[in-house]
Amino acid sequence: MKMRSILLVSVLLVLVLSSLACGLGSTGTVTTLEQWAASGTASSEFGSSDWTAQQATGAPDTTECGDQTTAWASDGTDTVEWLSLSYATPVYATKVVIYITYNPSYVTLVELQDTNGTYHTVYTASPQTMNCPYQLTISIPKTSYLVKGVRVTVDLTTLNSWSEIDAVQLVGTDK
Repeated sequence: MKMRSILLVSVLLVLVLSSLACGLGSTGTVTTLEQWAASGTASSEFGSSDWTAQQATGAPDTTECGDQTTAWASDGTDTVEWLSLSYATPVYATKVVIYITYNPSYVTLVELQDTNGTYHTVYTASPQTMNCPYQLTISIPKTSYLVKGVRVTVDLTTLNSWSEIDAVQLVGTDK
């Protein structure tokens, strides 16, 4: 009887260790998600339907550089402004791509918002000359927290014009 108990315990131990090693009950597959913002708000907006934060949601739809109604623009031209975007599915972020279609050199801060509402800085810069239109790609090590939003800050204090953002893509994984 004692031998049977030892054998049974040994078999159970092997099964438990195997399931832990192999991830039994879980496929272990990591899915990469590339998503566009579902909604947006901003510190200010130039218009009531054109140039609003909602213009920066969804896939890019501004095809050329210039002052276009299909991108977000702040009300002020000599201020520091922000655009905050939310995404449908929280992810462990690995990349942010910002589609800037007018005066792209004034993005100075990019932050990720976790599911608790805390912001984490992933990019800082001083205004610098860039070609327009421009895709600012920020690759980061996979976050240890789930990201539900992105906040982009533009510093227009030296520009005295607008910087316009057409879309912001959040890339990350589900695990």
